[in-house]
Amino acid sequence: MRRTYATALATASAAALLSPLLTTGQASAASVATWDKVAQCESSGNWQIIDATGRYFGGLQFSASTWRSYGGEAYAAYAHQATKTEQILIGEKVLAGQGEGAWPNCGPKAGLGADDADPFPQAPPEPAPVVASGDLNGDGRPDLLARANTGDGTLWLYPGTGNGHFGARVDNGGWGSMNQVTALGDVTGDGKTDVAAVEKSTGKLWIYPGQSNGHLGTRIDNNGGWGAMRIAGTKDLNGDGRGDLIATETSNGNFYVYPGLSNGHFGTRVQIGSNWDTMSVASGAGDLTGDGKNDVLAVEHATGKLYVYPGQGNGSLGARIEAGTNWGSMTSVSGAGDYTGDGKDDVVARQNDGKLYVYPGIGAGKLGARVDNGAGWNFN
Repeated sequence: MRRTYATALATASAAALLSPLLTTGQASAASVATWDKVAQCESSGNWQIIDATGRYFGGLQFSASTWRSYGGEAYAAYAHQATKTEQILIGEKVLAGQGEGAWPNCGPKAGLGADDADPFPQAPPEPAPVVASGDLNGDGRPDLLARANTGDGTLWLYPGTGNGHFGARVDNGGWGSMNQVTALGDVTGDGKTDVAAVEKSTGKLWIYPGQSNGHLGTRIDNNGGWGAMRIAGTKDLNGDGRGDLIATETSNGNFYVYPGLSNGHFGTRVQIGSNWDTMSVASGAGDLTGDGKNDVLAVEHATGKLYVYPGQGNGSLGARIEAGTNWGSMTSVSGAGDYTGDGKDDVVARQNDGKLYVYPGIGAGKLGARVDNGAGWNFN
């Protein structure tokens, strides 16, 4: 996290002060009012800010590594994309691990170490992932997946209606054990869209075959080691007619494509990029450029710009196209087909206030006026 060090700490090791393993025995909770004081000191109370260096994010000015170390990616890739409540929840974890010294100037000034109040006696659970999918109910239109962040984490399918909106949702059971969910093309060889998910406790990647009735079939085990990857699905990035998986390795920012094999598994990964840890969102998309090939979407965290990376039909990506600005407030961005019924593939995005929008593709990697699907998509 960003620190404005007091004079007495000027010679201290910043690495020690920022280590997620450091314990101090100080307070492990604080009221919302006290966290507001910390944020006012750190960021002038702006919970969606990125500092001028591009290294510190949100009201409490988390670094990317601290945010990740304390589980912030359960809410958003970077702190400024998360809600105030979610940032405070991660702040609570940092406070418990490091004490108020994690904010050497602003923590003591705000009285962080002297406040033992629970900010949220009934803290809200993790946010619901929202991801565009292919046609999972067999009606020829792409659908939307969203997981509840209450109860057992029910996974809901929202059928696309062909006008940028969605119909009555279909219950796919409890998915609270998963921390990543994404739709793919067909990786099981049955011609239907499938779903991938990473299990929290094991880091295993599971493939759930689509059944064209809004429900999913018996899952296929793709082994562990996926907890260190940020995954997203694509309909077909390498031109072989099968769905593929793209993933950013969180430790180094390397970006890979995992070719689907038509048996619910994947072939040898191919690195197709580096420094993708600079992207707050990276997702597969349909054909946004109009060249008949599937593309990739990404939001650059330092600028909030949305880029379309044209697929080349062989698993590689072409020169990116700027598709919009002020996308830093979006916690979910994906695309998997034509949601508006105009014959062009579109983009679905959820804002950090819980509103959901469909952005019609207009060709050449550009987007038209968005369709508002209302609020409440953080908790559906």
